[in-house]
Amino acid sequence: MKLGFIHGDRCSLKWIPEGKDKGIFLQWFVEGIKLGYSIEAFYCGECKKIIIDGENNTSKI
Repeated sequence: MKLGFIHGDRCSLKWIPEGKDKGIFLQWFVEGIKLGYSIEAFYCGECKKIIIDGENNTSKI
């Protein structure tokens, strides 16, 4: 796996559970896990997945 970063634009990235997702315009009113503006992530070339270590990158809101 390769270590890298995901950088947000003006807004911080937030993970929202599928059942609570109300779309991009209403995301401000839904509780989720705030990931921040720049998060550390790992990319697996074999399975083509990006893995974010929640311990180092999150704050619950």
